[in-house]
Amino acid sequence: MDRDGVKPTTAFDAASGSGVGSAYSFAVMLTQSSGISHVSYFLACLLRQRENTVRQRLREWLYDAQDKRGRGGEPVAVEQSFAALLRWVVRLWQSVDGDLVLALDATTLRQTFTVLSVSVLVGRTAIPVAWAIVPATQAGAWKPHWRRLLRSLKGSTGHYRVLVTADRGLYARWLFKDIVACGWHPLLRISAIGSCLVCETGQRWSLAALSRQVRGGWWHGSVVCFSAKATLRCTLLVLWDERQKDAWILLTDCPSQTVSPTWYGLRMWKEAGFKTLKSGAFHWQRTRMTDPARAERLWLVLALATLGSLTLADFQFPRLPHYPRLSLVKRGILFRLAAAINTLRFLFPLCTFPLCPLPHSLNSSLY
Repeated sequence: MDRDGVKPTTAFDAASGSGVGSAYSFAVMLTQSSGISHVSYFLACLLRQRENTVRQRLREWLYDAQDKRGRGGEPVAVEQSFAALLRWVVRLWQSVDGDLVLALDATTLRQTFTVLSVSVLVGRTAIPVAWAIVPATQAGAWKPHWRRLLRSLKGSTGHYRVLVTADRGLYARWLFKDIVACGWHPLLRISAIGSCLVCETGQRWSLAALSRQVRGGWWHGSVVCFSAKATLRCTLLVLWDERQKDAWILLTDCPSQTVSPTWYGLRMWKEAGFKTLKSGAFHWQRTRMTDPARAERLWLVLALATLGSLTLADFQFPRLPHYPRLSLVKRGILFRLAAAINTLRFLFPLCTFPLCPLPHSLNSSLY
């Protein structure tokens, strides 16, 4: 049970109206594919049901209300699942420092979709907890989407201190303010454009010049950043390690003695999270979907599959090597497969190859 007395799986299935979503995510995790053909065949074998029946049930789960068979079918309420999903992650969270790190980022899939997502950074990867998917070629502002996603998660992080990271392309003064309004702490990277007034000395520096001054080290201080309507009083962190091509120039509301610019390095796990959803595990990049609403429902399945791969209940991994050869997601998937095989109560039946008659036409040899 979570802190609101609701099982996460119950909240997930309440949003979907059935247990189809949970079965869907379980199958995606074990088949390491989000393709409906892979998933439906696996579930048909597991549940001993007809493959076409299972396939249609999964397709209906992704549909809008008007596309479902019969009457009264409600679509999966994806946005209503975001808070429950984050609470589930928080319930399982373990932190030495009492911190929880979120990342805002955008990714594209060919010329089909742009995904705006909020993820929890954990185990060198990322678990999506809120997202919006729009057509990749559609013009329009992202601001309403980001604001809606942040609002949907407000109040779901328990007693942890929450740090929210985002790269240079997403910075905006309103985003900084909205994150603070949620009771969280922004750790937003900005470009070396503009200037800041250092409160301690009263001296104004260009951000580029300040970055050059600290090359090979780091600096922090209370500043008034930018000017005119963009003015923001905050803590500025600048880190330019010798191995970095560019400096990390970060804005936060945390006092400088309570935060380190090195924490921003965790944002790189977000890229590993995208890889998990795509070529690293679930192969979402192969989807032929073009409807953003259906893609958002499939992302709910992918989020649950990622979470399921990282949570192993009473099981413990063998000791991890210093440089893990496999991601924790992959290790979790393979561990679950091994555990399932070890607990089978029946022997695998002896099988033979299918009959393969010689082809009598070109078509029969190709298909």
